Amino acid sequence: MVKGRVPMAILMVVLTLLCCLLGPLPRLVFLLLCGLAATWETWSILLDRRHPAYGALLLGFVLVCGALSFLHAALIWYGVAFFAAAQLLLALGALTFREGQGKDALATLTVLVYPASFFGALLCISQTDRWLWPFSAGVLTAWICDSAALMVGKKWGKHRLKTPVSPHKTVEGCLAGAVAALPTGLLCYALFRGDCPLSAGGWMLLSLIVSSWGQVGDLGASLVKRSAGAKDFSTLLGPHGGVMDKYDSMVFSIPLAYLCLKIAGVM
Repeated sequence: MVKGRVPMAILMVVLTLLCCLLGPLPRLVFLLLCGLAATWETWSILLDRRHPAYGALLLGFVLVCGALSFLHAALIWYGVAFFAAAQLLLALGALTFREGQGKDALATLTVLVYPASFFGALLCISQTDRWLWPFSAGVLTAWICDSAALMVGKKWGKHRLKTPVSPHKTVEGCLAGAVAALPTGLLCYALFRGDCPLSAGGWMLLSLIVSSWGQVGDLGASLVKRSAGAKDFSTLLGPHGGVMDKYDSMVFSIPLAYLCLKIAGVM
C-alpha cells in the first residue's frame, strides 16, 4: 500500500507544480478541472447523484470562481459568490422540498463548503502575484507530511489515534509527519529568500502549522467517506481513488499557508 501511494503522491505533486508553473491560464485550467472533478466526486458519494439541479449549482459555483480568478477579481467577490450560492441552494431546497428530502439539501450545502469553496479559494489564490509561496508551502508540506506519517505509522506506529473515522492512523505517524515537514520550511526559505522577507524560522513555523492542518484535512476527508460508506471518493484514478483523495490535505494546507503569509504581511 505504501509503495503504491508514495510514487502516486510524487507524480501528483510533480504534475500539479508543472501545470502551475506553465503560466496563469494553464494553472487556472488545471485547478479548475481538479475542482470540478473533486466537487462532482463528493456530491456523488454523499447524494448518490440525486437532484441534478443541486449538482449543477455546485459545479457552476466552481466555474464562477474560475471566471472571477481569470478576470483577476478581488477575493471579496469569491466571498460574494459563496454566499450567493449558499442562498440559492437553501432556496432551491425549500422550493423543491418533499418529506424526507431535507437532508439532501443540507448535504449539498455541505459540499458547497467542502470541497467547492476550498477549490474556489485555490483558484483565486492561484492568480495572485505571489501564488507560488503558499502553493509551494501547502503542496510540499502536505505531500512530505502525508508520506512520512504513512511510512512511520506503518512501520513503527503503536498508539492508535483515537478517532473512528481513520482507525489506522497512529500518534507516531502524525508526529513524524509534522516533524518531517520542518525541512520544507528551510527549502522554501532557500527558494524564496531573495523575494520573500520571511525568515527561516518563520518558514519552518509555517510548515509546522500547515502540515498539522493538512492532517486535519485528511481526517475531514475520511469523515466524509466514512459517512457515505465509501472507501474512496471515486475510481477516476483507478486503484488510487479519485481527485479528492489526492488533494484532501492540500485544499486545507494551501489556503492556510496563504492566510498565514497574509497575516505575516508578506503577501
